[in-house]
This record gives sequence, structure tokens and C-alpha cells, in this order.
Amino acid sequence: PDELVRVWGIEGIGIAAKFSWRIFVPIHDRDGATVAWTTRTIWEGGAPRYKGAAANEEEVDRKTLLYGHGYVRHACVCCEGPSDVWRIGPGAVATMGVVVTRAQIALLAKVPVRAICFDREPEAQRRAFELCRQLEPFPGLTLNLKRERAKDPGEADEDEVKEIRRVLE
Repeated sequence: PDELVRVWGIEGIGIAAKFSWRIFVPIHDRDGATVAWTTRTIWEGGAPRYKGAAANEEEVDRKTLLYGHGYVRHACVCCEGPSDVWRIGPGAVATMGVVVTRAQIALLAKVPVRAICFDREPEAQRRAFELCRQLEPFPGLTLNLKRERAKDPGEADEDEVKEIRRVLE
């Protein structure tokens, strides 16, 4: 938890009407300024898992950004959500869901080595394949990392995380 607070700036939310018992997740622009936010439930099976800011509460639409983009250098691992990014570490980014916007594709296209690592479920894999197809014409290398053991990167064991992180080396 201390590392998540130090690296990603997350905070806990206790009893609050709209966001009780959630993790506050600030979303930063490339310069490190907090421009949007979301929250994640701490309860297993809590629905919805993520609840974000309303449009009038964001300086920049979070779907035009990549969560964790400030830590990207020559390579990135693109995941669905912040908890996946936390598990993989700096160099991983999240699209905040399987629906990827043109703005997010444009950001990914600028990274020379990009690996897509979405959840194992069929719909997520279909969208990962489509994202790879959309990134293919751009200079650089695009990979589709399919998980064999964990259902998503956030639940990967140490060996699987090491395999994923090799892309960033």
C-alpha cells in the first residue's frame, strides 16, 4: 500500500455518501498534473468496480488519456484498468476499460514498443486484437500479450508479471 500511495498517489475514501469504501485514483496528464480521477471499490464483487468523475468534475476527459502515461519511455504495456497497471508497475498504462478512444490510440501509436495485455475473457481479447490491428500501421512494434494463467494482469503471479515486464526492457 505504501508504494501504491508513493508511486500512483492513490488515497482511501472512508464513509462518504457517493464513494464509500473506495480507492481514490488520480489521473495525471503527461506532465504529472492531476486532471481527472476515478475510484475503485475495495469490496470483492462490489459493483460497479470503477466509478469516475462526472464530465464537469474533470479538467480533461480521462478517456483521452492513458493512466500511467507519465512513466512510459520506449515501451508500454497497455491494460484495461489502474489495478492492472499497479500490478505490472511503471511502464504500464490503462485505457480505463476495453473501449479505446482515438485519442488513446494516438498516444499509444507514439510509443515505439507497445504490448496490449487485456483480460482473458473473449470480449476483452476481441478488443485487444482490434486495438493491435488499429496500431499496426504505425511505426514501432505492437504485441498482443495473452494471459495463460491469470484472468487479468492485476491478478498475475510474480512469474507472469516478470514475463509481462520483459516487454519494458
